[in-house]
Amino acid sequence: WVYSAEVAQKRYEYYLKAKGPKLKIGNDYELKEYVEKSIKEDRKSPEVIAKEIKKKNFKTQMCARTIRNNIYAGDIYDIKSKDMIYKKEYKEKNKNKKIFEKVPAEKSIDYRPKEANTREEYGHWEGDLVIGSKNKGAALFTLTERKTREEIIVKIPGKKAEYVVEALDFIERKYKKEFYNKFKTITFDNGGEFRKWKQLEKSYDKRRKKTRTEVYYAHPYRSGERGSNENANRLIRRFIPKGIDITPIAEEYIQKIENWINNYPRAMFNYKSTNE
Repeated sequence: WVYSAEVAQKRYEYYLKAKGPKLKIGNDYELKEYVEKSIKEDRKSPEVIAKEIKKKNFKTQMCARTIRNNIYAGDIYDIKSKDMIYKKEYKEKNKNKKIFEKVPAEKSIDYRPKEANTREEYGHWEGDLVIGSKNKGAALFTLTERKTREEIIVKIPGKKAEYVVEALDFIERKYKKEFYNKFKTITFDNGGEFRKWKQLEKSYDKRRKKTRTEVYYAHPYRSGERGSNENANRLIRRFIPKGIDITPIAEEYIQKIENWINNYPRAMFNYKSTNE
C-alpha cells in the first residue's frame, strides 16, 4: 500500500460534497442578538420570529426551521432547546430515500488506465441500463467495448443494483476464465443501480481472491464519457422504442438485437462490423 497525496486530496474533495450547506446565520451578529432576545426575554417561538425577520432589514433571512437548526447546532449563543416555549419535530426530508454506498475518489474515471482512455487495448467496457415503460418491469443491462464496440445485452428483472451484480455474475459464468482478460475495466454512470462497486468487482466464485474487473465511474452529467455505450443504446432503441415494456420481450429477440449490432457495418471501421 502506497500513500498518494493526489488520491487523498481527491477523496477529501469527493466527501466534502456530501457535507451539505453551512448554517445560514453565518456572521450576522445583529440577527443572532435579535433571535436570542426574542426567545429568552420576549418568549417568542421561532415561527413568530421568522415572520418578524421578514419585516426587518437583516442581512440574512431565515425560516423557523432554520432558526431551530441553528439553535440545535449551538450556532446561536446562550440558547438551548429548553429555552424555546415549545419544541417542534419536523419530518425529515427524503426519509425513505435510498442511501447508496459511497464510492471512493479513486474509482473516478480520472484514475482509469490510459489504455482504456486511448482505446489502444481490448477489454475496457462502458455499461448502462436500457429502461422499459415508466421505469417499471424488466430492463436491459448493456455493455459496450470501447475499442471494437462489441455489444453484450442481458435482460434483468428491474433496475436494482443487485440485478446488475447478478447480470455480471451471469456473464462471468458464461465466459469463465476468459472473462478476466475480456473485462479489464467497466465504466458506469453514477446511478444507484451501479453503486455496488465492491460486488461488481468481486467474483461470484468465492475461491477467487483477486477482483474479476475494475469498476470506474464517469463524472456526473457527463454522458459523453460513456459515448460508445450511449450510441449502442440508441441502436437498441431502433428495436425497442422508449415506453415499450421490456418484460414480455423474449430472450431470443434480445439476442437477435445483440447479433445485429455486432454485425452492423461501421464507418469508423471502414464499414466493417465489430465481428469482422
